[in-house]
Amino acid sequence: MTTKITARDLLLLLVLTAAGVLLHGYHLGHQDGAIYLPAIKKNLNPALYPYDSAFFLSQTRWMLFGELVAFSVRLTRVQLDLAVFLWHLLAIFVVLLASLQMSRRIFAAPAAQWGAVLTVWAARLLPVAGTQLQLMDRYLHPRDLATAALLLAFVAILDRSLAALGWIAAAAVIHPTMALFGAFHLAIQRFGAWKLLAMAPLIPLFAFGAPRGPVANDAWREVLSTRPYLFPLRWHWYEWLGVIAPLAILTWFARFGRTGVPVCPLVNQVSRRAVLAGVLGVAGAILITTVPAFERFIPTEPMRTLYFVYFLLVFLGGGLLGERVLRNHPVRWLLFLAPLCLVFFFSHRLSYPSSPHIEWPGRVPKNAWVEAFDWIRRNTPQEALCALDPLHMARPGEDSHGFRAFAERSMLADWVKDRAVSALAPELAPTWREQVRDLGVSEIQAGGTLVRWRDFGPDDFRRLQKKYGISWVVLERPTAAGAALASRRDPRELPCPYANSVVMVCRVE
Repeated sequence: MTTKITARDLLLLLVLTAAGVLLHGYHLGHQDGAIYLPAIKKNLNPALYPYDSAFFLSQTRWMLFGELVAFSVRLTRVQLDLAVFLWHLLAIFVVLLASLQMSRRIFAAPAAQWGAVLTVWAARLLPVAGTQLQLMDRYLHPRDLATAALLLAFVAILDRSLAALGWIAAAAVIHPTMALFGAFHLAIQRFGAWKLLAMAPLIPLFAFGAPRGPVANDAWREVLSTRPYLFPLRWHWYEWLGVIAPLAILTWFARFGRTGVPVCPLVNQVSRRAVLAGVLGVAGAILITTVPAFERFIPTEPMRTLYFVYFLLVFLGGGLLGERVLRNHPVRWLLFLAPLCLVFFFSHRLSYPSSPHIEWPGRVPKNAWVEAFDWIRRNTPQEALCALDPLHMARPGEDSHGFRAFAERSMLADWVKDRAVSALAPELAPTWREQVRDLGVSEIQAGGTLVRWRDFGPDDFRRLQKKYGISWVVLERPTAAGAALASRRDPRELPCPYANSVVMVCRVE
């Protein structure tokens, strides 16, 4: 079979990349972009975020992703939001390119090769069990670039090439934990079960290799307790179904690759070894999250080893479907791809009802919260410190946009993303806990939170000003049902120079 990539192939992949953005949407400063985009901006302008940069640098300091994007901005002199968009397109393109290269080494029939690629393309927003991961993201994430590098490493392994080590190293400087999980899967794909299982007696030694940074503390353990997805034994039954079903299907793929017509020996081998890696990964995750000696490994989110199980499930499933069912029948391809695309398109629209489907670079997204954040960027000094609802990223209409990413200002800790970073950095957890409690979070536990922020009035904001030095607050506009709140936020006591239909920006004096 030919493994050569032609100019026609590259053109088709470029079309799929553009179509993928049109289908799945694009968002700037969204979800984890609330961590990575401020890190890039601080790299470009070190004066930004003078009070709170630890809440994103504690996560990004282990990778060169921010430096890489910032370097590209300095080199090309393009606007940052355009550079971020282009990097996002590049990540999609390289993942699809690597998928095509993999498919040409595993499948002989063109229908199978493109079936694998098109299924990965259409289902790239597929959730991965209870890990809070998707196959790819609808915004620039270093995880997608690391995935691209790891898939190219897989291609090199199939070719028995030492280039695999270089691609794994590239993934490691972009996203270390993805590289760790990817290297684990790739080692099993390369060496099989017995050589690696022979190393099992060495596993207890990893207890001595646990991160030796700041010592775990009660605040840090409190943070972990609010993130049940880190602990597989706390998962719901349907999340465990998302663990067992893919492993069972891959087991069937392995049998199908051995006995089907035509026989696909690489499908058999890759499927069997993916199942082995999945089982060992889940067992390792249970070990890490139940044995105290491994406590400091919990923030690596060990159940995310399932990511590569899911990727291979989608990839191999699409290839087998193309080879055995779809073949050279355009109507069958349409009947397969159209519903798949529609499911992910409408799920995206339902998830982000208050934002454009595509947030094009060069434009402020038409979202009331983001418009308020942008006003702060344009009208407040760089050293301003702001306070917001600690759950603002989860509020209706906010659509998970990060304040720091758009306002380019410091803020007191939030419950959504700063909590995640505090799980990685025990030394940050006490500061995070103190700030979110001062913002009205009165319960910090796995069962939920009680937030009094929306009951705060001018006296509460002045208390925050006295303790932390805040100068601005972002508040939701009171509704007709919130008359009492409206009276507590009398503009005569708290001047609000900006307001839109949803939120207002008020100065604390």
